[in-house]
Amino acid sequence: LKPRNFGCPTVLSSLWDPSMATPSSASSPKEELWVVVGGTDKGGILVRRGDSIKAEAEEMRLATGAVVRQLQTIGDRLKYKLVSGTGPATGWVSLRVGSKDLLERKRASEFQAPIGPAAFVSRSSFSSSSQVPGDARKLKVLALHGGGVNANIMEYQTMMLRKHFNEKHKPGADWQFLNGPRVWKDQESATELIRQLARGDCLRGWYGVTIQNDDDRLYIEKLMDPKVNFTYEEVEKAVEYVMDHIKKNGPFDILVGFSQGCIMTHLVAGLLRERGEELPWRVAVQFCGMRVRDSKYERLFEQPLDTPCIQIYGKEDPYYEYGLESQRAMYKDPQIFMHSEGHKFPGSQDAEVSRSIAAAALKFCLEEPPMDEASPATS
Repeated sequence: LKPRNFGCPTVLSSLWDPSMATPSSASSPKEELWVVVGGTDKGGILVRRGDSIKAEAEEMRLATGAVVRQLQTIGDRLKYKLVSGTGPATGWVSLRVGSKDLLERKRASEFQAPIGPAAFVSRSSFSSSSQVPGDARKLKVLALHGGGVNANIMEYQTMMLRKHFNEKHKPGADWQFLNGPRVWKDQESATELIRQLARGDCLRGWYGVTIQNDDDRLYIEKLMDPKVNFTYEEVEKAVEYVMDHIKKNGPFDILVGFSQGCIMTHLVAGLLRERGEELPWRVAVQFCGMRVRDSKYERLFEQPLDTPCIQIYGKEDPYYEYGLESQRAMYKDPQIFMHSEGHKFPGSQDAEVSRSIAAAALKFCLEEPPMDEASPATS
């Protein structure tokens, strides 16, 4: 028995056929591409189903930083097709409101990598377009999603956190959302919202789990029983995949993990310590994580990891107590934050927690402390 919602913001166990995924394709330099620059305070800009500003609005906004392809324009209204980022696959948006631009025109040649809906790495940048003098710089963040979602969904999950990073560090940050290499086995019947958030890619994970116990207890009960053996399938392949990405694209300022993604941060840090290699990030930020359960890797954590680490737990998470106790013990001196919800990123009701997390992480990355820096909350 495996947890169907483990690693997800809510219960996302109903997935869809991976045959729906669209292959990546490069954009022609002649294509009309636009980048969303407005809506930073609202999570993106409003999308409507028709060209009129009175047409029915979509439930989801087109996220700041999304790239879209122009299909048609009528005055200041643009019909688009989503290329990268988060939002409805197509719809109508306003190019500007008053004197404020909501989208900026870009040439395909301005992008560093081919633009396509199923790219392995989803990138999002919440940043100012102006050059910042002195030591201020754009930060680099690598994000590892939980099991049963994908990079595109995590981009949506971290929208508020990225907004708070941008508020406290005006040069912004380049976020890279890496897809897990393992296709999630349960690919059945995703909701329409999840289909939109996944943007044509199947749901993924970093490794599989085999439990050497056939009794009828719940998964969480077996997880907490040290006598039950867990084996991670294909995890070494995933670890090398992450390390290879870091080697080619790093170093990074911040490594963010959620749930199963936290396990990956532990394993990479542990293996690098064992090999005597320098850690290629300044601080790890771990949401709803727990300890490595496969006994094959216990050698890596016989001594707590002496690396900067911030850990966040949801008080309503069924794994809350186990995760807090087991993951905290893996690090020498982690900073701990709590939010009021479950196995997910902090929501709007915990905006202050999200701001505090951003401030705490920035302390490890900047010579000057971030604006309105906050101390960790442990209760």
